[in-house]
Amino acid sequence: MPPSRPGSRVQRRVARTKAAIEDAFVQLVLERGYDKVTVEDITDRADLARATFYAHYPNKEAVQFSVFNRLTEDLVQRIADQGGPWNVVPRDVIQAAYKQAAEMPDLYRACLSDARTRQAHLSTLSRYAEQNFRDRLTTLGNQPRVPVPVMARAFVGAHVAILEAWLAGELDGDAEELASMALDLLIYGTAWAHGVRLDELGRSAESPADARTPSPPATKPRPRRPQPSTSRPEDAAGEPQ
Repeated sequence: MPPSRPGSRVQRRVARTKAAIEDAFVQLVLERGYDKVTVEDITDRADLARATFYAHYPNKEAVQFSVFNRLTEDLVQRIADQGGPWNVVPRDVIQAAYKQAAEMPDLYRACLSDARTRQAHLSTLSRYAEQNFRDRLTTLGNQPRVPVPVMARAFVGAHVAILEAWLAGELDGDAEELASMALDLLIYGTAWAHGVRLDELGRSAESPADARTPSPPATKPRPRRPQPSTSRPEDAAGEPQ
């Protein structure tokens, strides 16, 4: 049997079936939580036979992987569509990531708790971040102080760690507040978080993206340590009579 042509009736039917399964999965996870959803629940909600489900997915974990991969790709596309100058950080884009998670927290929690889906999410976002950083550096004519892959992994890893803690209720604030705090922390770094002014470190006070090679910070004179006394006790008290 020859393969189906792109956009053929068979392919459209397969796409509709997979969409029905994934939509049912998302609805059920948001209603009941991932652990309480079974394949039978999914097929009942999608009004499909179990055999039809297994013709497309081996288990519900595969559905979860597909759903989260689609959410991640959608997020990356939303970020890419924003555009804008390379020397301006698109704060609205970062907020979009948290707002997406806020709209379906149970699904995000379930996906991030699974090692495979979590790793796929990290890898996809890291690839995008790495390319984004390279494009910025090229446009600005700057040389990175840290290898770009390290920057990308650090940025994405910190973002996901903060997001997970927020979804678990360990961090306060709404999506906009958390996104703003996380972005400032990731941009300005631990110096900003510790209340150290950037100009004290020889950097621009406006944005790390605008900073050039920092001048060495002014060296403060160190206080002199008291030298141990070499005199004997009788010297301090005078010669004995």
